[in-house]
Amino acid sequence: MKKIIFSSPFKVRMRFKDSGVLLMFCIVLFTGIVCGAVSGRNADSDMMKRLDFIFQTNYHVRCSQGILSAFVSSFGSSVIFLTVIFLLGLSLWGGFLAWTVPFFKGYGYGLATGYLYGAYGFYGVGYNLLIVLPGAFLSALVISWAAREAMRNSAKLTGFFIKSEVHDDLKMQMGQYMKMMLLMLGACAVSAVLDTVLGMCFSWIFKF
Repeated sequence: MKKIIFSSPFKVRMRFKDSGVLLMFCIVLFTGIVCGAVSGRNADSDMMKRLDFIFQTNYHVRCSQGILSAFVSSFGSSVIFLTVIFLLGLSLWGGFLAWTVPFFKGYGYGLATGYLYGAYGFYGVGYNLLIVLPGAFLSALVISWAAREAMRNSAKLTGFFIKSEVHDDLKMQMGQYMKMMLLMLGACAVSAVLDTVLGMCFSWIFKF
């Protein structure tokens, strides 16, 4: 009975703390979107083409590519960010840098949004709302969540080296981290499918 009484408040505090960390990463993501949107209004098409591999910003190609190519390019962009996050979570210092990934993810989306609005006005805004935003929102949320998990795993790895007594199993901890990242990878695939389906349904309306 005592275990139930004393452990429940602790679990509540841990959940509140985890929610706060996720909120922090979402704020960092939103900050990146704002910075990218400001920069995107002054960007040119050549710059957007150079950044397309990472941020998916070449909408001339995006409106004309096939289903498989659209999925691979969208999924590949998310995998790049997820791979960086995964590697940061495996290092003792990676947790301190995990916040940078959601920022750059948000920056890429903001850059594309600002460019679309600056170059095509409300026509570009419509493209963003119908095609880009749904998949980008899901992908950005997954990246923020994955960054939080990477920071937590990095902190736990650090704990294995500085604690005199370790009660957690390192192999089990790494197994849980791997499973979580595989789950995030599946969520990125879902966002890529959503991105592809919306592109196939509505891209014919927009001719850039």
